[in-house]
Amino acid sequence: MHNHYIVIDAGNTNTEVGLYCDEGYICSWRISSDTSRTEDELFGTINGLALHRGVLLKDVNACCIASVVPELTRIYSHMFEKYFRSRIIIIDSNSNLGLTFFTEDYSYIGADLLVNAYSARYKYKTNVIVVDFGTATTVQLIDIDGLFHGTTISPGIKISSANLFQKASLLSKIKLEPPSEILGTNTRDSLLSGIVRGHCYMVDSFVRNIKKKYSNLEGIKVVATGGIAHLLKDFLEEVDIVDKTLTIDGLYYYCRQN
Repeated sequence: MHNHYIVIDAGNTNTEVGLYCDEGYICSWRISSDTSRTEDELFGTINGLALHRGVLLKDVNACCIASVVPELTRIYSHMFEKYFRSRIIIIDSNSNLGLTFFTEDYSYIGADLLVNAYSARYKYKTNVIVVDFGTATTVQLIDIDGLFHGTTISPGIKISSANLFQKASLLSKIKLEPPSEILGTNTRDSLLSGIVRGHCYMVDSFVRNIKKKYSNLEGIKVVATGGIAHLLKDFLEEVDIVDKTLTIDGLYYYCRQN
């Protein structure tokens, strides 16, 4: 009989729900991070999705949550307590992830960053720069010994472009997709190049400068994750791997270990 695990990565815009068994990843779903939904509504949604994969949620052995939205942490915790008999694990700065920090007070570091650091070290077993393209774009460095060197946080590509569309009334909102040329000859192509390529240039520059500053760390691997990483991968010169399940994989690893 397989053990099953449910993991929740609750972000500001989207929440990723992962379903795993002892052998590893089964599937995942992205749902909106809507704090107005009740625990009953969320259970109905997740239970319906799991049933399509032949998994009964009553058979889940453990649940793990990483959330940067306190209200969602509360709602999902209530959901698990109401509908699950399994153990609930909530990741925060007090969780024992095997990481060390330069500062004594690292409570400011979001659960998603902590899980990414833990997961990258667990999966790749080397010095790692993790780039997460979410509501915010973050770039962080973790060395092979688990030392969290720090992170950068900048507005995500969707937040930045939404603000542009809001402020510039003559620019119509466009769907984000790979730009065809570096210089556009119409409004749409010009916007796509500036938004997509511009964001990638910023990230590549951060990565190059981090590598330069921490040149004492050998063989740094650069891993990109997040909902739109696949859209940007062809324009990122410094990224070695796109790992779309990095965060939820980390929650699964921690769930199994604990």
